Amino acid sequence: MRLSNSRTALISVVLLASAANGQSPKKLQDGQPNMQGTYTRAGVKALEAEPPFNPIDPGEKNPFSVSNREDGLGPYPRIFGQGGNVLRGSQRTQRRLGIVFPEDRKLPWRPEEEAKRRQFLLEMNPARDLRHVELNSRCALPGLFEGEDGNNPYSILQPAGKVVIVYDYNHTSREIDLNRREHLGKNIRLFMGDSIGHWEGNTLVVDTTNFNGRVAYSREIPYLSEDLHTIERFTIVDDNTIDYEVTIDDSKLFTGPWKVAGYFSRVAKGVESLEFACAEGSQTLQNIFGLPPSR
Repeated sequence: MRLSNSRTALISVVLLASAANGQSPKKLQDGQPNMQGTYTRAGVKALEAEPPFNPIDPGEKNPFSVSNREDGLGPYPRIFGQGGNVLRGSQRTQRRLGIVFPEDRKLPWRPEEEAKRRQFLLEMNPARDLRHVELNSRCALPGLFEGEDGNNPYSILQPAGKVVIVYDYNHTSREIDLNRREHLGKNIRLFMGDSIGHWEGNTLVVDTTNFNGRVAYSREIPYLSEDLHTIERFTIVDDNTIDYEVTIDDSKLFTGPWKVAGYFSRVAKGVESLEFACAEGSQTLQNIFGLPPSR
């Protein structure tokens, strides 16, 4: 029997709560629940219900498109937007992944900003200018979303009073301050934003602002504005699994917030992260714009 969305959500909450309550993670010297380790991430990136044409990855014309993979190996497996059973650590739960609110995955775009977004996408291939080149092709920092799901790992470190997430992707590190309660001044703008956090039981709650207006969610959402404000919840489910939710609030682009869900799975013992070197020998900009003019 197929469960309704509301019933599935209720079961998900009960299962996640019982899993989190059934195991109390070990505490570090500063009192933090211990979630240190190396993980891969899944479920965070997924398509909208009605995504616009993507000239970088035109899925309906390309059988190898990452947006069109039936085998679930691309960044956008179909299960991420539609729900299903997912094995995480020792717990099997029913959980919708990807965009989970609104439930129909129709994002609350402001009409004028949606029109700008669609026009921007059309000018990305060929790129109109440097601004229209994909961020990862420019070796830019990935923001909260652009690290690859299922491939590049994340290492979580917990020095006193902080949580540090080290991305294999592009030599990126992200520091979450657990002692500070006020964000940096509004004139300081960053790809990774300014993150302050606190613990609610086994859940790390992270408030991030001060983004620079050049953070992408996906290829179909190639930028979010400087008004972006996120609230993330990292919940320790068991020794191998961290449940993840992020609420995305960007009042310049959307009429209301939307929510994405995923999870982090601890990698097997002995797995090592290899260096991801983006800039060395990159020919991307030269291939797009040609050789720079000689002086």
